[in-house]
Amino acid sequence: MSVRFASANHPVRRLGWRAAGRGLIAPVLARAANDNQPIRSDAEPVAGGFDPLLADALRHFAVHGLAAAEVAVDLAAEAGTRGDANAKDRWLAITQMFDRRLAARAVRVLEPA
Repeated sequence: MSVRFASANHPVRRLGWRAAGRGLIAPVLARAANDNQPIRSDAEPVAGGFDPLLADALRHFAVHGLAAAEVAVDLAAEAGTRGDANAKDRWLAITQMFDRRLAARAVRVLEPA
């Protein structure tokens, strides 16, 4: 996957750049804005509008990097052996955010026989 740098200070992104070029008005930079609707759980609103599971997955990825999906499956297996169904489901949901196929295999393997 390639990454392309796009400068925020670009003439196309300036508001009124043609008029500013003629000296009629001062150029105003267009500011990036988050237009996502805040996500609310049934119990309480989430601070910043983020899904708590997504925030946990991003923190997990920050610690484990590209191995985050495999580590999450291992943590789900550990939670399953402890008998903690909530933690197992949480780690499987985090795994699904990273790798759906791995999460589907993990669900089949971790299901009680």
